[in-house]
Amino acid sequence: MNNATHNQFLPLPSDAALQIGWPTLNHFLLDAPEKFFARTRVNADYGKPGWTRDCGKRFHRGCDIAPVKVTATGRTTRVIFTNCATNNDFESEEPTFVPHDDVFCVFDGRVVEVVDNENASDFGRHVVIEHSWPRGGGKFFTLYAHLSEISVTGSSVMSGQRIGKMGQTSRSADARNWMAIAPHLHFEVRDAEGRAYEPVEFLRRYVSLR
Repeated sequence: MNNATHNQFLPLPSDAALQIGWPTLNHFLLDAPEKFFARTRVNADYGKPGWTRDCGKRFHRGCDIAPVKVTATGRTTRVIFTNCATNNDFESEEPTFVPHDDVFCVFDGRVVEVVDNENASDFGRHVVIEHSWPRGGGKFFTLYAHLSEISVTGSSVMSGQRIGKMGQTSRSADARNWMAIAPHLHFEVRDAEGRAYEPVEFLRRYVSLR
């Protein structure tokens, strides 16, 4: 996959008649989006998809959904922020948090990947579910990453079924450090070739409001 393809989103199917559920208890996307995305003190766009990382230099294929249930640890960790106006780095001690939200399958499907070893992937403990578009039958996949626990045991899952719990797992120590100050569920939507759909557009277009 070339970088031009990797660093852009595919358009969603124009004729898809899909009705999905929310991946977490955070339903603020439509009414109060500032509460939906994980953010850091310096980067309000941290959890949004697209060119939102490293002052717009790094492409983020997923969206990072902030927890509704979260506990402050009372501790801090040191991170290095970048002032994008000057391109200068500066260190900061930031408070840390632990998330407690359950994570749910957004649409009926089949579990095709479960990684329960947090050191095996940058996504830490994660689940990938295969789905079919209602019209045409083409495949698409949803990814639920950085989980603290995984609860799916069979291959078939239903929309709204609990599949795990939000966590802060990754084989990358740097990623774990950032998740300590901005805990989240990393959620992606991909086509059969692994190319990314815009996950926020996917949620906005298809999520059930009932």
